[in-house]
Amino acid sequence: MAINTEKLTVTQVDMITALDNTGAIEFILDEVQDTTLSQAEEKVDITGRGGRKISSLKKNKTVTGSGTNGFIVGGALASMVGSEVVTGGQQKVRIPDIKAVTAAGTITTKDVPVGVSGNEIPYIYHKNPDGSLGQKLTQGATATPTTYTVSGSTVTFHSTMDEGTEVVAFYDALVNASVISNVSDKYSKTLFLYIDCTAEDSCKNQYHVQFQIPRADFSGTFDIAVGGDGSTQAFEFEALAGGCTGSNALWDMIIFE
Repeated sequence: MAINTEKLTVTQVDMITALDNTGAIEFILDEVQDTTLSQAEEKVDITGRGGRKISSLKKNKTVTGSGTNGFIVGGALASMVGSEVVTGGQQKVRIPDIKAVTAAGTITTKDVPVGVSGNEIPYIYHKNPDGSLGQKLTQGATATPTTYTVSGSTVTFHSTMDEGTEVVAFYDALVNASVISNVSDKYSKTLFLYIDCTAEDSCKNQYHVQFQIPRADFSGTFDIAVGGDGSTQAFEFEALAGGCTGSNALWDMIIFE
């Protein structure tokens, strides 16, 4: 049975899958809000006597793609900066910790500070009632009115520190984490892209449409917007011809039931 290609409406983008040149999956986008494939070609006029246009030369056909996914996807972000997602290790992060001093003149940090012995928490600040930082204290071997001691996650202040005083500590701690690095000498990747869509014809028959883009050169120019509405991930790429198969196809559109 022939597939109707004459009156199709693409109703939604179901999923975008990207693979590297070994066939390993780099990322999957399954909350795609919109996708656009833009086609262009150059046209050079050929003129004759009196400047009449007698023909034209067409060249440099290009295809660019863009879209937005409803979530930030680590694999896609890594592909756009030319790196990998590193998982399963510990990373050092900076912790801001606000605590109230207990009757014993101590606070317990929410994470164990790491750093040079005797300088695990270089500074602790009094927190003013308006939220600003006040007096600065430093870590020492003994507790004095201007110093404190650190043992594991316990910070001990001098006896002159009033119970209930709020203090702010800034320190480094090791946490289980995944890491994506944007390295200055690594650049965005070229991947094999599948764009899966749902379509229907004028008789309400549904079809599956798959765009296959053998060489999608992703752009490394993008914004990461945080705050306000939920973060989304915008992406752009250019379809390239050639490659290891020698094909000149920028994309194939396959329509099937």
